[in-house]
Amino acid sequence: MPPPSPKPLVSIVILTWNSGVFIDRCLEGLSRQSLQNLEIMIVDNASTDDTLERVGQSPHGSIVTKVVANPENLGCAGGNNVGWRASRGEVVVFLNPDVYVTKQWLEELAGALLKDPRAVIAGCKIYYPNTHILQHAGGILYPNAMADHRGKGEEDRGQFDDPCEVDYVTGAAIAVKRDFLERVGGLDEDYNPAYYEETDLCFRARSMGYRVLYVPGSVLYHYESPGLTRFSPAFYDLFYKMRIRFVLKNYSLWEILTRFWPFEIRWMLFEPKARGFRLAQFKAWLQGIRFLIQKGKRRKGP
Repeated sequence: MPPPSPKPLVSIVILTWNSGVFIDRCLEGLSRQSLQNLEIMIVDNASTDDTLERVGQSPHGSIVTKVVANPENLGCAGGNNVGWRASRGEVVVFLNPDVYVTKQWLEELAGALLKDPRAVIAGCKIYYPNTHILQHAGGILYPNAMADHRGKGEEDRGQFDDPCEVDYVTGAAIAVKRDFLERVGGLDEDYNPAYYEETDLCFRARSMGYRVLYVPGSVLYHYESPGLTRFSPAFYDLFYKMRIRFVLKNYSLWEILTRFWPFEIRWMLFEPKARGFRLAQFKAWLQGIRFLIQKGKRRKGP
């Protein structure tokens, strides 16, 4: 009888930027994983704090396989692309440093993905720190490309304990099959510095006939990293800018006219969340049109 084949290697890419306060806690959780056939990579996006020093000083730092220090901040998509291209795993997990993962997190996440030949992306159940309040149980993408999280703010009573397909999963922790990343060229670096790069990847997967999975047995806790203050004017400006970029990239003119605009107009007029941000939306559209023009010029060349 032949010996059992080894389990596929799983690569974890942790993209850091001024993440020193979080990195030891992140590595501690990873050091306790039930799945052992993994490599852990730190890709640092030119931090100005002591992130890399803290990796070396951490009592759990020995689990890190490789450290890559980018000479400049390449954004979320660019930094993560550096990581997966330098990795070797059959499954690549892009993981934020501001998380604490539970013991079965990786085994459940990678296992669900590897069992399903039609699935190429998977995400987990995410709680707010030190609670059982849900932050993410899979993502919802509305017709105007506004993104939302299933269960956000709800106490977990088991209402999201069934594995299922979802529109997208959050980039805080997203597992992707390597052959799919190679096929599509990785994350789209036009979403710079951040937002919608993971939504775009999931959208591309679904448009190609693949499945994006929510895996409730895989659990972590998500803190908040440095960067734009959540729900600040700067946050909304960037979020809306990337949303329009996503629409212009992925929706046909027919879809924009028949799906996007009717929903967008209703949302702008009647959705309470839209109040106070209509000018930001208009600005995002102008930026989107400018982006298309510039992109067209780059394709044509001199």
